[in-house]
This record gives sequence, C-alpha cells and structure tokens, in this order.
Amino acid sequence: ITITLAAGALSGVGSLLVVTGALGVIAAYLAPAPLFAAAFRFGLANGLLSAVAGTIAGALTAAALAGPEQVLYGIGYAVATALPVLVIARFALLSRPDGAGGTEWYPGGRLMTVAITLAAILVAGGWLFTLGAEGGLRGEVARTLEPLIALMAADAATADAAALAEGLAGRFVAFAACFWVVQMVLSGLLGRFAAERLLGGAMRPLPSISTFDPPEVVRWVLMAGLALTLVVGGDGDLGLLAGVAAVLASMPYLVLGLGVAHGLARRTRGGGFILAAVYMLALMLRWPILLIVILGFVERWAGLRRRSGAA
Repeated sequence: ITITLAAGALSGVGSLLVVTGALGVIAAYLAPAPLFAAAFRFGLANGLLSAVAGTIAGALTAAALAGPEQVLYGIGYAVATALPVLVIARFALLSRPDGAGGTEWYPGGRLMTVAITLAAILVAGGWLFTLGAEGGLRGEVARTLEPLIALMAADAATADAAALAEGLAGRFVAFAACFWVVQMVLSGLLGRFAAERLLGGAMRPLPSISTFDPPEVVRWVLMAGLALTLVVGGDGDLGLLAGVAAVLASMPYLVLGLGVAHGLARRTRGGGFILAAVYMLALMLRWPILLIVILGFVERWAGLRRRSGAA
C-alpha cells in the first residue's frame, strides 16, 4: 500500500512539472506511468488506490503553488489521466486459458483501440463542454492558439494570427488526441517495465508488435471518418469530429505497418539501419507516415507478415 500511494503521489505531483523546463515536460508527459506500474504489479484495486492518491496529491500541490482555486486541477487530472489509466489497465489485465495449458492476454491491437476510444471520448467531452462558446470547440482552440501564434510571429498582423489559428484549430485537436494516445502507450510500457524491473514483477507480459492486429471496427471508423471529412470539407463541428475520428483510427494501422516493417527488417541484412532510416524519415518528413499507414491497411488483406514469414 505504501508503494501504491507513493506511485500515485509521484504521478499527481509529476504531472505539474510541465512548468519547470524541458525535463519537467518529459516527466509530466510520463506522469501516468507510476499509476500503470501500481496496477500492473499489484492489481486493479491498488491501481484505483494509486489513482485516488494521485488526484489528491495533484490537487493539493496545485492549490499550494497557485492558490486554493487551483484545487480543481484534480478534476482535470482525474478525467484526463487517472480514469483512462484505470480503464486501460482493466482491459490489459484481462486473460483467459488458451486451451494449450497457457494464458491468453488481452491483445495489443484491442488495447490500443481502447486508448483511441478514450481519446475520442475526451474530444467529444470537450466538444460538448464548449457547445455554448462562440465557434464551439474549434473557436475555443483557435482563441487559445492565437496569442501563441502572435507571439511566435511578432511582426504578423493580429488578423493574420487569428486566421491562422482558425485554420490550425482542427489539426491541433487531432494532434492533441494522437499525442494523448502516444502518452498512454508510452506510459503503459514504461509502467510495465517499472513493475517488472523495480517492483518485483508484472502481472502480464508485454504485447508483441509482431501479432498486433486492430479489430475490424477500426477500419470502418477510419473509412467513415475519411468519407465524412471529404464530404463536409473539414468545416464545422461534424468536419472536426470526423477528421479527429479518421486520424485516431489510423493510429493502429500505423503500428501495424511498423510491425510489418520490423518483421521484414529482421529477415533483411542490415535491416536495423533500414528501420532506423524509416523512423528518421517519418519524423523529419512526415509524409512517410501516410505510407506506413497504407502499408498497415494493406496488411489486413494481403497478410504480408504471414506470407513473408516475418511474424
């Protein structure tokens, strides 16, 4: 229980370190990891205790640093961090006999689907919360981005900053949703590593990228999101939500495409250098990401891993 409470406090306080500099941003980004570590080492009940401790610690720390009204920070932490961690951990710890004397754990493809579903729920919640505001969610995001854009381009006219913020708002929402999913995935992996190496053992093994396979419903969401985005042109609330849905649904196919690339690299001489080049090009140019998503989409029908023996 002491370790569980300490993990929660570390997560809650760590989530506030974003204001302390570059290292603090990284620490805050990985704040869900201690919660995952507690759940993966001691079970979901202890994960819940850790989440409550993190919420209280974050709220009290925020209030102590910035005033009593900042105690409401705990609500944001609970909604965006603690509750999603508990939901993901609950599914991650599901298992059943595999019929051959072993254990089958909840698969990685479905775990990521849980994460992107939670991200979509958070975006939908933000949309509902801003229904009464001018411009809705897009308007709220644009008004948040406008001073930042004006600050980065001090010689730009205010009208130009406003127009640019309006144009970037939809993309920013989609990016933030993907950023959150990556945060949960990385924190989950780090939490599982900490449970295994630092706390004495994890309750489930790591999912394998070679067997990663998203459920069929993700493909239909991706196709529907793309179709709606093309029809409405990305304008209005429907265009915003459809675009976010399409981007989120493409993420499992990005992982699937990377799984194909990893499998093929293992069978190719110098495959490690090729794989490193793929990652570098994807991060620098960004358009290779689309090719990797398409590769993952094709894998569902072509079975490239199975045909090449890469799996």
